[in-house]
Amino acid sequence: PDSVFLKDWRENQKYYVAEKYYSFKEDNKFYVSKSYKSNYIKWQQVQDSLFTIKNLNNDNALNAYNYCLLLRDFLLREKEALWHLKEADPEKFYIEWYNSISEGELSFKNDRKNLLKEKIINKYFSGKSAEYLYAVLFNEAINNANHENLESIFVRFKNQYPASKYIAWFEPTIKSLVEKQKIKLNDKMIFADNNGLNITKFEEVLKLMKGKTVLLDMWGTWCSPCLQEIEKNSQFIKDRFQGKGLDYLYVANFDLKNEKKWKELIAYYHLEGNHVLANISLNKDIMAKVKGTGYPTYVIIKKDGSYELSKAGYPMNREILIKQLEEAIAH
Repeated sequence: PDSVFLKDWRENQKYYVAEKYYSFKEDNKFYVSKSYKSNYIKWQQVQDSLFTIKNLNNDNALNAYNYCLLLRDFLLREKEALWHLKEADPEKFYIEWYNSISEGELSFKNDRKNLLKEKIINKYFSGKSAEYLYAVLFNEAINNANHENLESIFVRFKNQYPASKYIAWFEPTIKSLVEKQKIKLNDKMIFADNNGLNITKFEEVLKLMKGKTVLLDMWGTWCSPCLQEIEKNSQFIKDRFQGKGLDYLYVANFDLKNEKKWKELIAYYHLEGNHVLANISLNKDIMAKVKGTGYPTYVIIKKDGSYELSKAGYPMNREILIKQLEEAIAH
């Protein structure tokens, strides 16, 4: 093997243990959280013996697979750590990361992920390592349907790295997302009276849809898995059942403070159908009665008002859902 290969191989070996330990350590703060907290200093001492954050920027290691894994993991875990800091000491979090409390509260409310990741990149990284992490940010934002601030972040990236190969990779997709954000609500996107804020029981929802076969989607603007499933499956299902007597009901959960974003996403994802902005009472009542355990939750409502939880699972198995819907329509 030539000298370049040997150098990259040594870098890969160098970061192998660091990446494996860091991933293990960060996973265990969830799996054994109580023990992790009580032994945090020891966990951190081992990490510090393998790498320190201030020395993590290393453009010479970008051909090393384990180094790239470590960078991706660090970006995710540092974001999680900052979320925790925001809950524990919001004043410190906002001042340190957003210059002021008022600016931070507004910015973080609108975007908990992309802008914060960009701040992490710019604080700890430079050069090719930062360029690579921007690509990680764009890829994850697109794949997870987190589009907040993506256009402005991409503009800053292009200004900073005008010759980057990643511009050609991501620009067509980001341009397409920007165009979709211009889509407006239409008259087939039907909102319950007062957005449904007065509805507190599932039975009231069933009454709204009386005599119809309905696919109910329990979702939220904050829920990346919900948006991913909508992006992958919504139009496919609607095309499959066009003209076959299937209606759609979208109930947004934990979004009472996000009405503007709620309506923007309804337009963006072209969610023609009926819409309810759930209060806490309605959310709890529906999830308890359908035995939902997370989001998204899909429910098939039949013409007689009976209902059943989707068996399609997550990620959605379309064929299972299609079979349930066909049986409900024939019911």
